[in-house]
Amino acid sequence: MPVPQTSKPEYAPFLLASLRRLGEATRDAVLDHTRELMEARLHPADYALLHSGKTPRWMNQADHMLDGLVEEGFAEENGARLRLTEKGRAYIEGIDL
Repeated sequence: MPVPQTSKPEYAPFLLASLRRLGEATRDAVLDHTRELMEARLHPADYALLHSGKTPRWMNQADHMLDGLVEEGFAEENGARLRLTEKGRAYIEGIDL
């Protein structure tokens, strides 16, 4: 029986909500805020460290999803800072977290 864990797409609305709340922020700040929003939804397996022994699974998954949101135009990166785009704002507008 597979161990329950949060899938990468499940992080997307929470990442966008974090960007909406924070305005413009560093990647670390967005990930920290996302973890806070998702704390009750994350499974014990999400906190397991990956093979490197340094990064928890949830952070790796959320970070990769954040890259995807930037690539798809929902967020933009300006140097070390991220912010929501109009496309991202429109998407998250209809979601209640």
